[in-house]
Amino acid sequence: MYREFAHLWQQISAPEDYTEEAAELREVMFDLLQGGPEPYRPKVLEMGVGGGNSLSHMTDFVDAVAADLSPEMLEISQRLNPSAEHVVGDMRTMRLDRTFDAVIVLDAISYMLTVDDLHSTFETARAHLEPGGVFIAGPDWLDGITPVPNLSCKLGKADELSYAEYVHDPHPADSQVELIFNFFIPQPDGSVSVEEDRHLHGIFPLETWLLTLREAGFESGTRRYNADVSGGSGYYITGVAI
Repeated sequence: MYREFAHLWQQISAPEDYTEEAAELREVMFDLLQGGPEPYRPKVLEMGVGGGNSLSHMTDFVDAVAADLSPEMLEISQRLNPSAEHVVGDMRTMRLDRTFDAVIVLDAISYMLTVDDLHSTFETARAHLEPGGVFIAGPDWLDGITPVPNLSCKLGKADELSYAEYVHDPHPADSQVELIFNFFIPQPDGSVSVEEDRHLHGIFPLETWLLTLREAGFESGTRRYNADVSGGSGYYITGVAI
């Protein structure tokens, strides 16, 4: 989906579905930055921006740089967020040699499968912040807080495809959850192409997130958000750079 079928992304995940999530994120970010209403346009780096849906509700009040591993997804975000600078980069290793007021990684942080991955991502964030800068992550899963069903299925239908999403935890003792997508894509000749796309997400206890963030040079904390609106764990993992 993030490569060959990236052009279908907004049929699965539409920008307008992120309005409330972005409003909550804005409130948390500005509260951490200055404790009150925003008097300026902060510089924000979003890593793992994907198709840029959340960012599209923020570019009116921030100056943004958007990074992602997938050039195809960045093209989608670039069309949606023409005022933002877009760069290809791995959140574990990228270095832009400049700093920002805030670094954000939303559900893309879920693709970090080990504690070492988390620590590398937090180090990247810290390298792009001055003391007092803000980091916000939005993991989909928190071990012991977010229930992972033995097997669940979500169905969806859009103009150019239908899809089924399965989530399951084949090995509850490890730190990974598996997501399996099946896409049913009509072809011009009347046939239907069936594509399978497997993803692994990391799942860690909240204390692991907070401890690893502190080790990377942050004062760590959490903020709740309405998971009924945007899905996910219901927690932002937050850090203020020391």
